[in-house]
Amino acid sequence: METGVRSQALGGRGLLAGCAAIAFLVVIAATITPPDPEVRLPREYRLAGLIERQEDVVEQLKVDVAELRDSVAELRSQVAARQEASADMEQALRIASREAGLVAVSGPGITVSLTDSDLSESPSGNVNDLVIHSEDVRAIVNALWRAGAEAISMNDQRLVNTSAVLCVGNTLLVNGTVHSPPYVARAIGADRERFESDPLVRRLRREAVAFRLGFAVEGARNLELPAFDGAVSFSHARPGAEKSFG
Repeated sequence: METGVRSQALGGRGLLAGCAAIAFLVVIAATITPPDPEVRLPREYRLAGLIERQEDVVEQLKVDVAELRDSVAELRSQVAARQEASADMEQALRIASREAGLVAVSGPGITVSLTDSDLSESPSGNVNDLVIHSEDVRAIVNALWRAGAEAISMNDQRLVNTSAVLCVGNTLLVNGTVHSPPYVARAIGADRERFESDPLVRRLRREAVAFRLGFAVEGARNLELPAFDGAVSFSHARPGAEKSFG
């Protein structure tokens, strides 16, 4: 009876030892790196294989570089297009600002001075003939525009599309500022001969002689006109309703 029990105990220990040995071999096999087939090849063959793999890598890198260059070229093209558009916009803005009178300008042109008569009594009996009125100033300004003026100022007030020249008693209202004679208009780009031949200018000259009004025209090589510093937008005007015809 004891012999059988002892045999069973020995058999169990043997089974455990066998399982442990198998587990140990499995772990060792899992940690061993599989042999490289190229290790058994001659050295020159191994170098040839390495070179071939490197050539594949280089070819792929060339493809990547080409794609990156295309991307960079496209980005540069986009940036250049934006810069060109920005430059065109800035140029258009400069032109619009100059035409709108929002920047100071200089250049050759003519100067026109108007002042009241020095007579105490009017030959016509009407004392209004002895003073310069707003319609006289507007006639001069319109004649300057027709003579090719690119920019005009009146008593250093830049005239723009929204400017108004109005009589306020014995004074003149220009861009909301009050002025007294003499009234000096400066016009860049105006042609003197065209200005002098304007019908309104010829009429004003005749009146200036008859009533001894001050009226002088001078050419200038370089005039400096200030920028318009008033409001450029309408505060009360609104678009009218569209009308259909037919």
